Amino acid sequence: MRLYPYHVMHITIMAITVLFISCEKHDPTGTEPDDEQDINPEIVAWLQENVVPFTTSEPGQDYEDLMPLKEMIGDARIVSLGEATHGTSEFFKMKHRILEFLVQEMDFTIFAIEANWMEANLVNDYVLRGEGDPVLRLAGLYFWTWNTQEVLDMILWMRSYNAGQTDGQKVQFLGFDMQFPAMAIDYVHNYFLQVDSAKVSWVDSVYAGFRAYENAWGSYWNYRGAPDTIKARCRIAVGCVHDTLSANQSRYEALSSPTEWAAALQNARIVMQTEDHLANRGTGWRDMYMAENVVWILDQAGPDAKIVLWAHNGHIREDVDERYRMGSFLREEYGDDMVIFGFSFYQGTFNAITYDPETQTYTGNDVHEVFAPTVSSYETYFHIAGEPRMFLDLRGIDFDRNVTKWLSGPRLFRSIGSVYDDTQGDVYFYWAQLPREFDVIIHFEDTTPSALLPFPSKSIASVNRFARSAFRVTH
Repeated sequence: MRLYPYHVMHITIMAITVLFISCEKHDPTGTEPDDEQDINPEIVAWLQENVVPFTTSEPGQDYEDLMPLKEMIGDARIVSLGEATHGTSEFFKMKHRILEFLVQEMDFTIFAIEANWMEANLVNDYVLRGEGDPVLRLAGLYFWTWNTQEVLDMILWMRSYNAGQTDGQKVQFLGFDMQFPAMAIDYVHNYFLQVDSAKVSWVDSVYAGFRAYENAWGSYWNYRGAPDTIKARCRIAVGCVHDTLSANQSRYEALSSPTEWAAALQNARIVMQTEDHLANRGTGWRDMYMAENVVWILDQAGPDAKIVLWAHNGHIREDVDERYRMGSFLREEYGDDMVIFGFSFYQGTFNAITYDPETQTYTGNDVHEVFAPTVSSYETYFHIAGEPRMFLDLRGIDFDRNVTKWLSGPRLFRSIGSVYDDTQGDVYFYWAQLPREFDVIIHFEDTTPSALLPFPSKSIASVNRFARSAFRVTH
């Protein structure tokens, strides 16, 4: 896998913590791809012939309208599901519905989301064995974006499904992000208690410098602004713990198991990834590390494992702008064994943190509305197909034809993350070339906001600390 860097970050502020969730903001100024004001009727006819409508985004329905997905996905091991905003109900419900379909109809057994590695494992404990309170464990993922009724409903479905399955058939809930290191550090500490207690004091002292920034309010800015000498010491320190685990593989595996040793090594690696990410040494590290963690999950699960990924469009897509997306790294690793589904919408409402450009402040989580986009956007072309919900497979199309050359782009395409400035809606478009970025588009004509859940009265840190108080290294 190429180690090309890319990183896009926006600050999002909650009542509990400061979050960092990718969000793209683009300058749409420039020459329009064409000046046409009326789309050729032949293009309308082509779209109506080639799009695949589906009945609903609501989970828990029959799958008759989703059966075309079997041909679109084929034997792929990875299905990547994007989103054009981090706060759209229809996107979240549809991803839940597709997960149900892939689990029950196509033998997928792993789900992984753009959320922190170890905290997602606590959700997995509930999904697999019913341990803990799913509401608190979902809130423990830190991100307001996932703390919604839609995601909770998906978790509850996963638990209900697993209750009737043997271990080999159960679906798992995992995370592939690395933005908060506290629980990964705790895991490594506990593993050394099990296999090499004489080194625990050394591990704690080595991690101590980086612990000061582990999940602190504003840790990204605090660590990035720390003196270079401190960051250099932390970088060496977290690498030393990882190297010690690696150097003692045979002895530690004998005292635990190969699976437990591999998990401990991966958690030590997560700490290294977080340090690199927070240090802001260059662009691209987060997407590269998220891809690395997906590869690790699949390697551990075996050659027949199939995984569903949930992240923003900006992460799952292949890059055509040299910003090195997670999707590009995974495409290089897995080729056609991955199918990328991008999500789009014509108009509607969604949740996002409000940015006030006059005061340069983030003023809370609000419902925002967007209206019909510019004529030459992809969304306008999808709109004229006349379907409220549809799939469009972008593969195998001859783009030299008059009725399809518009699809190759570049055209404007909407991309909204966790932050939105209502005064500059036009900048949330970028010049896209969809067939080079996604395999299939899932388009909605109208959308509504996700159903946000309240966070617990206790801080998320205390919730996670309680959840991990009896933490076992066998997780």
